[in-house]
Amino acid sequence: MLPLPQRVVEYIRAHSLLRAGEGVAVAVSGGADSVALLRILLELRNELGIVISVAHFHHGIRGADADADEAFVAGLASAHDLKLHLDRGEARVRAGKSNISLETAARQLRQGFFAQILQEHKANCVATAHTLDDQAETVLMKALRGAGSRGLSGIFPEHRCVAGRIVRPLLEVRREQLREYLRAQKQEWREDASNLDLSFARNRVRTRALPMLRDEVNPSVEHALAHVAEIARAEEQYWNDQITRLLPLVIVPGEPARGGGRKQTRSEGIAIDIQKLYQQPLAVQRRLLRAAAEKLGCGMEFEQVQAVLHLIAQRAERGAQNKIVELGAGWRVRLLFRELRFEVAEQKESSTGYALPLHIPGEVRVAALGTTIRARISEDNGKAKNASYNPHSVRLPEIAELVVRNWRAGDRFRPARHNSEKRVKELLYPLHLSEEEKRLWPVVAAGDRIVWVRSIDSPELRTETGERLSIEESAE
Repeated sequence: MLPLPQRVVEYIRAHSLLRAGEGVAVAVSGGADSVALLRILLELRNELGIVISVAHFHHGIRGADADADEAFVAGLASAHDLKLHLDRGEARVRAGKSNISLETAARQLRQGFFAQILQEHKANCVATAHTLDDQAETVLMKALRGAGSRGLSGIFPEHRCVAGRIVRPLLEVRREQLREYLRAQKQEWREDASNLDLSFARNRVRTRALPMLRDEVNPSVEHALAHVAEIARAEEQYWNDQITRLLPLVIVPGEPARGGGRKQTRSEGIAIDIQKLYQQPLAVQRRLLRAAAEKLGCGMEFEQVQAVLHLIAQRAERGAQNKIVELGAGWRVRLLFRELRFEVAEQKESSTGYALPLHIPGEVRVAALGTTIRARISEDNGKAKNASYNPHSVRLPEIAELVVRNWRAGDRFRPARHNSEKRVKELLYPLHLSEEEKRLWPVVAAGDRIVWVRSIDSPELRTETGERLSIEESAE
């Protein structure tokens, strides 16, 4: 087998990731993967003709550990006489202000940091240390959530953005190979304790699901999943080319005019001819609908696509039938006689969000909902001490109170009898809620983890001391 740096340079050249003369900001968290990426690119910089700098972002989450990570990366950059790009953010503050999960807020801050580096021309591209193991975990999680070929494409070797590129040179390298490389180099790295936290779905996939599949199904499961991503990427490229060609053929300009014909308007939106859409195979219909939404900057989940197709199939019915599918982000799809219209949703006056402390035991009135939510310690519950994570019981962290709040984009929840987390957005869709109901739908959070969602079966909850906890809601 070729030495690791040589394998990486061949991958870089095969995918045209780096070019001579380019400035490359290596994203270094301090963990083994990113430190190995930096050391490998340092070995290759003369051969590739690149100029290397180091980028590190402090998310303001892990306190002293994150401070130590920052100091470690700064020392690493200094030891190799590299320019260091440092920035900090407050992920918790952003999550609260933007009504999103902490994980989503941290990712947005980090991506904004990379974009700033590129926009200010401090580098031509940012290199991140995603590995073959990361690819396998991503593909498996996407498959378990019912993704199509786009989701199964996993992590792309290159992502182009307005100001530059994000490149991933290590997608064919195993995580353990990077650690072996660092040990041979006598290079230290930092360990992130959160990688062992089994409350995160990715950590459970990494430490439980994949080892089980490796031992009992396929010893090369990670490589097999990476092959799935490679196949799906090629197919997705084919479909993108086809849909780019077909979409203009089904879009109709303007809006229907009274008395026949069409009138040109300045209003935002896209109309699709239903008859032309139905002339296409089902797979193409689905992709055309998603492409139309994306043209407006709005995404469509599978359930929303199916709901729109159901509207079309039932369009002969009259009366009280709903003719609208809400897409969120201020957009909706409205069924007309001969067309589907993607348009701006009607603006309705809405209540503000909420976040209320809930003591254990205790209760809190949620005025926005007209209900009371209480946390109650069940009697005669056995007090199983130090119970580890299992599919039927969730151990809460040692905290004095919970938080009752409206759900946020990016929130995830593991319902009862499920072995993996799902997006709350996906769980709410079958309930057919109005936009206002959905926006104010309550969840209960323990720290950064959602432990209860209204109308969704929750797993058994236990406090840090092993007592069984019940969360209940009652109308006023």
